[in-house]
Amino acid sequence: MFLPLYLQTFTGNSNTESVVRHNLQHTIVARFLCFIPLDWSEEGRIGLRIEIYGCSYWADVINFDGQGVISYRFKMKKMKILKDVIALKFKTGESDGVILHGEGQEGDYITLELRRGRLLLQINLGSNQYGSILGHTSVSSGSLLDDHHWHWVVIERYRRNVNFTLDQNTQHFRTNGEFDHLDLDYELSFGGMPYSGKPISGDRRNFKGCMESINYNGENITDLARRKKVDTSSFRNLTFSCVESHTFPVSFNGTSFLQLPGRREHNMVSVSFQFRTWNSNGLLLFSALADGMLELTLKDGKVAAHISITQQKNSRVDMMSGTDVPLLQHSFGLRHHAFMWKSVAYYNIIFPI
Repeated sequence: MFLPLYLQTFTGNSNTESVVRHNLQHTIVARFLCFIPLDWSEEGRIGLRIEIYGCSYWADVINFDGQGVISYRFKMKKMKILKDVIALKFKTGESDGVILHGEGQEGDYITLELRRGRLLLQINLGSNQYGSILGHTSVSSGSLLDDHHWHWVVIERYRRNVNFTLDQNTQHFRTNGEFDHLDLDYELSFGGMPYSGKPISGDRRNFKGCMESINYNGENITDLARRKKVDTSSFRNLTFSCVESHTFPVSFNGTSFLQLPGRREHNMVSVSFQFRTWNSNGLLLFSALADGMLELTLKDGKVAAHISITQQKNSRVDMMSGTDVPLLQHSFGLRHHAFMWKSVAYYNIIFPI
């Protein structure tokens, strides 16, 4: 069950006739609800009666392919915004991607993006040309958000006061500088940076994954996209369903392992996989050969390959990530960073029969 709220305590009635009603500020989407009585009537009688009133739910989902961007055009070319409420849900398997972006010609901007699996909110309500007022503010939240699970994001701003909520964690902060308005020009884009003909700074990528229930200041952006009221021309194929990933991560606890059947009478090995870990040492793969062994290990943060053929002299081959080994195609990359997905690939390694 996903609850975009903190656990709440509700006060009930004090007699047998009155009715107490509580309205929830946010929508809850769930299969089950659990109520825990904390106290009972002072008269000593224990009883509980609850009625839940719901409403029809329509999942407004958009699949972002890493190319398409939704452009929400303002009714006026320039907007001086004092209050913002932005809410959406997302899920992805990518560690980087711009979720939303808006900017103004005077230097104001707001950007929400995934960077190395963390959610980063950057906002600037204005700086002056002399540098005495710097409005850039950056706040990050969460980690490992590229987990193919739904995450709920709410950004609430009034003047310089901001509530930044990711799932059940809310951060309260004030933006830097002295200005209260967010001055944006023309549009707010969802799923990436709008194309302006200029090179994108910071090597930012467009978002690849799914978003649901995108809401900006009371406007249902997903519904507007469905009714073609916003610009979606950059999409090659706009779909209102979430394309599920065909890859499934497997967790290892240090003692577990995955064993696959080998292929007899084959003199070629082809292996590729992705991994991420906090550990700098460990065994990634081992395979016994007819006259030797193949071993991939993680040593001091680098991937090492060991190939040994027992029937030949000087037949042991050792490689570290980033080295240039002739006749063996490999793709290791440099030293792995903390818990980011890294790819390992071995192709067409031919052993003599």
